[in-house]
Amino acid sequence: WRGTHTGDLVLETQTFPATGNYCETPVSMFTASWTPSGKIIYEQVGAPVDRFEGTTKGKSAVFGLFQTAGLEIPAAPGSLVLRVLQRIGHLTTEGRSFSKEEDIPAWWTSSSRGADQTD
Repeated sequence: WRGTHTGDLVLETQTFPATGNYCETPVSMFTASWTPSGKIIYEQVGAPVDRFEGTTKGKSAVFGLFQTAGLEIPAAPGSLVLRVLQRIGHLTTEGRSFSKEEDIPAWWTSSSRGADQTD
């Protein structure tokens, strides 16, 4: 992802003014699995291939964009701050960082959700 932070970033009740900073996130691995009918049943944004690439201190996807806007969010599986932020987001917005329990298929055996530690 590449771009320049030219507009204000509005998150709920906080506004982060445009920084003018250029953003280039490192190349990252992405995974998606589909049903035979074409519905995505699993999507994962993986770790950067080279954390020294780009301008975001090794952070990829939305975490790289936040870094460019001046928000240094810990973005690693198991991070308590990230896990709490994901769950607060589910309560305060329509967006989701992981599926609702009732939407997870029976064959999915992992109890990890979002930034939880991998089980």
